[in-house]
Amino acid sequence: MELDCTGVILAGGKNSRLPGKKKTFHRVGDTSILEKLCALFSKLFKETIIVVNEPEAFMGLDMMVATDIIPARCVLAGLHAGLFYASYPYAYVTACDIPFASEAVIRHLVNRVRPGDHVVIPRTDDGLEPLSAVYSKECIPLIEESLKNNIFMIKKFYKKKHVREVPMSVLKRLDPDMGFIFNVNTPSDLEKARQMATK
Repeated sequence: MELDCTGVILAGGKNSRLPGKKKTFHRVGDTSILEKLCALFSKLFKETIIVVNEPEAFMGLDMMVATDIIPARCVLAGLHAGLFYASYPYAYVTACDIPFASEAVIRHLVNRVRPGDHVVIPRTDDGLEPLSAVYSKECIPLIEESLKNNIFMIKKFYKKKHVREVPMSVLKRLDPDMGFIFNVNTPSDLEKARQMATK
């Protein structure tokens, strides 16, 4: 069943640690990382938006292709654009370099949203996971204030009383390998992802 939520994929990174083609176009298993995300998001969401810096590289996708509204060229600006263009009150937001996004985790996070929540976010042993989280459009003015003040870390705009955390114990039940937080930044990450895909 599709969720009453927008899916947002952030694909505006500089790709500095994985030279060559954009990392989301690298193949992991039978398809590219982006194709994996698109297939999952088309199943989960009534609407998907991809936020990019170079839209010409993403033409032909069956989703809205958007660019930053505030030209800060950072992840927070991409999040802002995704929320701005979202038709639904909430959006699940991920990075374009996550090949093992988990349907079970995404459904749980979206279904955990309660009135007044601005953010529903996993907390792992490494801390909060802001690029595997659900955000309310109510975050837009908070993000704009952060960008105006040159504060670019996503978690800096959070207001604790409006943040709902999902603990590691729940996440491990939903995704025992915790693959949903594995991202591809380097050639060695890409090789590891390809090995993981064969298991």
